[in-house]
Amino acid sequence: MSGYQFFSPEEYRLLQECVHCGLCLGSCPTYMVNGREADSPRGRLSLMKYLDEDSAADTGGAYHHIDLCLGCLACQTACPSGVRYSQLLEKTRSYQRREVQPLGWSQRLLLRWFTERRRLGLITALVRLVQRTGLDRLVRSLRLLPPTLRFQLAGLPKVPNHAFSRAREPQLPAVAPDDQHQGAVALFTGCVMDHWYGEVHAATARILRWNGFDVALPEGQTCCGALHVHAGLEKEAEHLLARNRDVFMNVDAQALVVDAAGCGAQLRTSLWPDGDGLPVVDVFEWLATHITRPPRYKLTEKISYDAPCHLHHAQSITEEPYRLLELACEQLTPLPEAEMCCGSAGLYSLVHGNISRQVLARKIDYIRFVNPAVLVTGNPGCQLQLQAGLREAGIKASVRHAIQVLDNAYRRDEDYRYAFELAEDSGQL
Repeated sequence: MSGYQFFSPEEYRLLQECVHCGLCLGSCPTYMVNGREADSPRGRLSLMKYLDEDSAADTGGAYHHIDLCLGCLACQTACPSGVRYSQLLEKTRSYQRREVQPLGWSQRLLLRWFTERRRLGLITALVRLVQRTGLDRLVRSLRLLPPTLRFQLAGLPKVPNHAFSRAREPQLPAVAPDDQHQGAVALFTGCVMDHWYGEVHAATARILRWNGFDVALPEGQTCCGALHVHAGLEKEAEHLLARNRDVFMNVDAQALVVDAAGCGAQLRTSLWPDGDGLPVVDVFEWLATHITRPPRYKLTEKISYDAPCHLHHAQSITEEPYRLLELACEQLTPLPEAEMCCGSAGLYSLVHGNISRQVLARKIDYIRFVNPAVLVTGNPGCQLQLQAGLREAGIKASVRHAIQVLDNAYRRDEDYRYAFELAEDSGQL
């Protein structure tokens, strides 16, 4: 039976399934960085049991090691016993924030500003101004900010003039012959993706439409709540999920397509608790079985794929991205340890900047060895982290979402460019 704190009897049983075999150690980024047992998956599970059973526990020290977990879930993939680490981690962090250590004001402020549409719009306008005046380059060169903020600034994409969803009609028709029309899907636009990575959404919508799908962009969408769950704020996450349920409840579509791995993992497990809503699918998962008009031409650049943790480990979508990239790339070069975390993990790279960059350093070494022209991934946090790491290391490779690579292969086709009014030179990576 569970002790005095937060696990239910069923969750406590899950905790007991860990046999401490150590097969997870080589997959844990924090353990590989510092070698401390308390910062390994089995060490953290022992701490969770300790915290649950002993109401007089030294919670400060134990929770520090819980906080240092990236939540990448590579241990869950490696575990031969099938321990559902993600469920136990979320329950522990929720209790921590609710009863022991409330989230600090700085992290709460970051969550509010980065996940609420109006505030995120203000941040985006400020970033746009800084980028257009060249202040970002000046700040980085003169080292006017702390290292963690300078690093984040280096990874920011060039933000567009407006959010993707505000520049589109709520219904985008398929651009394919009538006999190739496959139905309709909805596209999740989210928060940071909508404001900073709108071109990924645009590319996703084009590819879906080209392959015979009407694309719905329902108004009123908001943040998926993934960052809140990672921070232990269950109630705030549920509030956001409820708003999104209201938006998608009556949408006439075959699926809700998501092109951000973190959002997909959150929505897939939590949007419809009773399992009776619109199916949530990742864009790679959907396209892998629904492409009827593959690209006619392939890109010649050397390209490598780095798998987002919440695609590879949380959703077990491992082969589909490679299958799609093979349709678009002549030189798809494997990246060693592509399934290992890059150290982003939402707000983790801001809160634990030092260890985040240590985790990234191993991956940067592999990227330097492979030397791709383009590094592709499938999550905005990963894009930002990887781009910052490459710039800091002086590596000239660009970072793109895998959907952008597929879209660029399509753009080599004159018919595709004409259908979407794209410039002739718009297929350059």
